[in-house]
Amino acid sequence: MFSRLSFLVVGMSLAGTLGATPNVVVFLADDFGSGCINAYGAPEELVQTPHLNRLAESGMRFTNANTPASICSPTRYALLTGRYAWRGPLPYGVVNVFDPMVVETDRMTLPKYLKKQGYATAQVGKWHLGYGDRRPAVFTEKLTPGPNDIGFDYHFGLPQNLDDILRVWIENDGVYGLRSKKTSAYAKAFYGQPYVGFDAPQRCREEASEFLTGKAVEWLQAQDKTKPFFLYFGSPATHHPIVPSERMRGKSNCGAYGDFIQDLDWSFGQLVQTLETMGVMTNTVIIFTADNGSDIPLDTTHPEGQAIAAGLSLNNIYRGDKHTIYEGGARVPFLVRWDGHVKSGKVSDRMISIADIFSTVAELVNGKPVTISDAEDSNSFARTLFGHTQKDRNPMVGTNAGGIQALRDGKWKYTDGEFPESAPEPLRRAFKKEAVPALYDLEVDPAEENNVIDDYPEIVREMQKVLDSYRSGKGSR
Repeated sequence: MFSRLSFLVVGMSLAGTLGATPNVVVFLADDFGSGCINAYGAPEELVQTPHLNRLAESGMRFTNANTPASICSPTRYALLTGRYAWRGPLPYGVVNVFDPMVVETDRMTLPKYLKKQGYATAQVGKWHLGYGDRRPAVFTEKLTPGPNDIGFDYHFGLPQNLDDILRVWIENDGVYGLRSKKTSAYAKAFYGQPYVGFDAPQRCREEASEFLTGKAVEWLQAQDKTKPFFLYFGSPATHHPIVPSERMRGKSNCGAYGDFIQDLDWSFGQLVQTLETMGVMTNTVIIFTADNGSDIPLDTTHPEGQAIAAGLSLNNIYRGDKHTIYEGGARVPFLVRWDGHVKSGKVSDRMISIADIFSTVAELVNGKPVTISDAEDSNSFARTLFGHTQKDRNPMVGTNAGGIQALRDGKWKYTDGEFPESAPEPLRRAFKKEAVPALYDLEVDPAEENNVIDDYPEIVREMQKVLDSYRSGKGSR
């Protein structure tokens, strides 16, 4: 597919406003709603996010940022490819721990693209896109294809989540520190849960954020300052299990979930401090966002429920949470800083998707709008970052964990409530309540309380046409 990489100038060049090719750091939080940051309304008396607040003050804060899916893997796929995961490998659900890698090795990806521009590239942290080409993946052997096969020079990863049964780290194409191919039987000796006893260093959940942050800092400090770099950091926070570090335990006023938020903020702050010490902040684009909104368990005794009881609105005013078709699962914080280029303290209500990161970064790097043929769902918002007028984004699609799709077009949000044909019956039962045709006017009803589908039949018809065209293969760029 490299032959399909094309460049198309589509508007006024930004080259005159840009300096040297910028470094790029993308920090992706996990299960992190927009109500978890002070800059988005989280009360400082409950939780404190000084480093993310500083990011908002130093750059642009987006109030209408959305994920391509309300669950981990498909959002991460879209970030790297600029393409909705339901078009290919993930019509619903996520990548399981022994699944093969779902990012196609012959597809143009953001790290591949940046390598072609001369960048050093790394992915550190949560991966959740699979390894190898077999099911089940064999972790005592070389894990290929993997992140190194889609453009990353270096990978140090958490395969899925902090409590996945592997309990080990992955470095490049193998288990980190693997001493032999011996494995113990599944046992219930590690946090009281079953795990695979690899002959390798085992993860400590409470220390994972700090450990991964340290790996990212080491990689940054080793970079040649004459060569641009791209770091994609996937934080394990604030996905359950909620396991704040000793440093932050008891430091917030809304329980363990608030403490874990402060761990995430600390981790982000460490990366920024490293960039400042390296003297590269003025030529580094920093993007902070999340893969989906916060997860709110039905059991209110869980840490998330305790935080809510204390007064923290994890997903702000929005209905629903992770997994769902509603805005609580789709709306995420999105902050961008580039000193000297993106004006400080700016707020944008432009509708954007995490899938747009690919095209936006490409434009910032090249100084002009470009189109990547494979990234058919990625719309650049670079002009918005520079304060220029920009036409509204094309309608975009978001999905729930069951594969039900919703189309956003300006203030309108529409779903026909249809599952993918391949969706299994258990999944259909789990998301039955969301399998309902609906239309919401998010401008007057951001909490999606009033389904107005019967009041606007023409809007419904037009949005169904767009959704059908996307499903038939038309890109949403």
